[in-house]
Amino acid sequence: MKKPLSILAGALCVSLTSPSHAQDQAPAASPGKKVSASLEEVLVTARRRRESLQETPIAVTALSGAELQERGIVNIGELTKSVPSVEITESVSNLIYIRGIGQRAAFARVDPTVGVYLDNIFLPRADGHLMDTVDVENIQVLRGPQGTLFGKNTTGGAIVLTLEKPKAETEGYLFGSVGNYERVQVRGAYNTALSDNVFARISFNHLQDDGFFEDDSQGETNTSKGRTALFGQLRWEISSTALLDTLLYASRIDERLPGSYCTFMNEDAVLVRGLYLMWPGDTDPSNPTAYKENCDSNSRERLGDLKSNMGPNNMMDRELDTYLAATTLDWELSETLSMKVVASARDETKGPLISSDQDGGPANFNESFTRFDGGRESYSFEVQFNGTLFDGAVTYTSGFFAQEETNAETFTLINSLNGLDITTAPLVLGGQRPVQPPPGGTNPPLVGILVDPTLDSEFSLRNFTKAYFFQGSWDMTEQLELTLGIRYTAERRQSDLEVRGTDRNAVGQRLLSTGRFAPDTITGSGFYVFNGVWAQDPVGIAMSFFPDVDGDGINDFPYAAQPFRVDEKDNTFKKTTPMASLSYQFPEEALPENWDTFMVYGTWSSGFKSGFFEPKGVDGLQQVEPEEVENRELGLKLEAFRRSLRFNMAVYDMDFDNQQLIQVDADSNNNLVVIYQNAGASEIQGIEMELQWMPSPGLMINVSASHNDYTFTDFTDNDLLEAALGRQVSIDRSDETFPVSPETTAAFGIQYAFNPDFGIVTPRLDFSYKSDIYYGLDDGAHTIYEQDKSKAGQTAYSVTDFRLMWQNNEGNRTAALWVKNVFDERYDIGVAAVGDSVATFFQTYGDPRRFGIEFRQHF
Repeated sequence: MKKPLSILAGALCVSLTSPSHAQDQAPAASPGKKVSASLEEVLVTARRRRESLQETPIAVTALSGAELQERGIVNIGELTKSVPSVEITESVSNLIYIRGIGQRAAFARVDPTVGVYLDNIFLPRADGHLMDTVDVENIQVLRGPQGTLFGKNTTGGAIVLTLEKPKAETEGYLFGSVGNYERVQVRGAYNTALSDNVFARISFNHLQDDGFFEDDSQGETNTSKGRTALFGQLRWEISSTALLDTLLYASRIDERLPGSYCTFMNEDAVLVRGLYLMWPGDTDPSNPTAYKENCDSNSRERLGDLKSNMGPNNMMDRELDTYLAATTLDWELSETLSMKVVASARDETKGPLISSDQDGGPANFNESFTRFDGGRESYSFEVQFNGTLFDGAVTYTSGFFAQEETNAETFTLINSLNGLDITTAPLVLGGQRPVQPPPGGTNPPLVGILVDPTLDSEFSLRNFTKAYFFQGSWDMTEQLELTLGIRYTAERRQSDLEVRGTDRNAVGQRLLSTGRFAPDTITGSGFYVFNGVWAQDPVGIAMSFFPDVDGDGINDFPYAAQPFRVDEKDNTFKKTTPMASLSYQFPEEALPENWDTFMVYGTWSSGFKSGFFEPKGVDGLQQVEPEEVENRELGLKLEAFRRSLRFNMAVYDMDFDNQQLIQVDADSNNNLVVIYQNAGASEIQGIEMELQWMPSPGLMINVSASHNDYTFTDFTDNDLLEAALGRQVSIDRSDETFPVSPETTAAFGIQYAFNPDFGIVTPRLDFSYKSDIYYGLDDGAHTIYEQDKSKAGQTAYSVTDFRLMWQNNEGNRTAALWVKNVFDERYDIGVAAVGDSVATFFQTYGDPRRFGIEFRQHF
């Protein structure tokens, strides 16, 4: 890839011909008079003050509520189609990545790396981030680390949602939509004045969708939606200088996770031929096939399109109840100083849920769950001072932020009993690589516990955050602005962990009591001798003595009376994150003809995401170090042709240290665990552009694109097979591809509003493209990805959407026909590929073709 500075120089040369967003409606032309089209000014709060997008030296995308309606965006996950460098997917967990920086799991102990804010309120957990766009005034996507003003967990950037606010007028709207897969959505809002200075607004949303991914074994359709949300807002204009906003929010999510299907990757993986383990259904130790067959029975090739076979009682029901209360005081203390105080309280309950189906098929060979309700609470308080100095030459924001959060979660790893041949057992249990057993195996078979069939990690978390921040902008001249900022963050993490595993003696006693098993006096392995031959499926017989009596989808193995490990960790992670920016707004007389405004800027910024403690099986809590990002960015912002064209671009070079990546490892009891670990260091170089052009009244063209070059500069890991055998052998993974993030994205949208006698008709076409995406977790997956991208990732794909909207002449009623994914493209949005251990790529589809109609009435 070209270096960023050379890219910027080239873009400056071609920007004369480039354009960007339009007014909601084009002005009507008077007879005989040509009307010029122009884009309305976009105001953003990316620097915690209201200012023009084109004067803000930050790479930010802003979409108004009207634009969201025009584009048919009903959920912030759909921003991934058109916002540069943004990857948002909804699978087992909500994944939000910006410029390759994101988090891949919704565990309570793992913070997101893209901060999501609702009316200045920080939402600390990823589960609720993919909010439906209900009664939204605008959405802003801030790319790059936002560690000074937004601070906590914004190494990738921030997404800021602003709701419509109560006002004096009595008004409202109702919206209804129906579509295929039994999709029904109803939402609306009502605004009224309670007195001369007190206004109220209530809004709601209900979405029901039966889903498109049919699961044969569960008799359910996965990827269903069931979401209900209610907002209540009260605005009190205390005086001409003081304003108090109160928000109450309640939501309920009750739906099915996206289903998944399985692609088998590697015959030599640890759980297949790496250790020559036998699973339920295996009858020949020289050729174990049950694990592969389990994956294949949930494969697209066997089941067909949009079908899965994940097994009964697979805990696919996602239930999340959220309650939020917040208040914001805006107080103008003087002509040059104002204060904002934001306080919030949040209570959330997350139901039992599958975390990962590592084996990829219907059998419970290797899976993980959060088995019980998880409780979450958070309280935050922020005070901001915004003011000016030196007759307005300096504008500044300073303040203090504090948050306390508590989380509780029980994470359960389940495995099967395993069989070993007499020839391999001494080697495997002695920490050596086995050789292939003879055909048919050597009788009698050995069956027992290699890893705990059930292992619970029950932990509670308490996070305490405090931060002090300052950012000021100095207008050195009318055109030149210098911005300096700094934030100090101290994050205290307290984690308590209790690990409870299987009572191995009780398992042995039950096997012996059946008369089908005897102690292993042949090899002294600690396994049990099956009184029969391999052809009888001894592991399957052993598993039948531990049936799922309570119907929760997990075989009922006895738990040990005492925990394997009780652990407690406490540490405070501290970081100072400065920034500096220099921008120059060219004077009008210095601009070429047809240029209206032109700004260039250079920014150096940094971000910090706290470290935390990760449970590693029976080894207890392991510290994961904080992520740190340093960004160097150059950008330009142009308006031209009487503001009918807007072109913004940024190039950047980022250093990303201690990247927190989810990986596969083994604890000292040989349990394979999926955990977070640091990946060392990496570099990200990229370029982004956004163009909006209104060449004539009614015609709007949107273009956006990004390209990112991701490079690991330091990434070492443990060889998984050696770890499973009890040895630590390092391997170099620095040549790997960044996960989840495509290198190249592009989007094109075009709409044209024409005005027949019966109203305004606006057809719109949107096209989005993403290059190859890697979904692997380990070294083996990447090796396979390089050979065949479809076995550990998603090859490049594109999606086309169409929308036909009608608005009446009075402007208070709209109707639309919409089709998303017009050509019914199949593409995967995860979940994960693991080559060295479980040998599976369990995948889930993005939405197939969807279509429907909608109606909106304003009153």
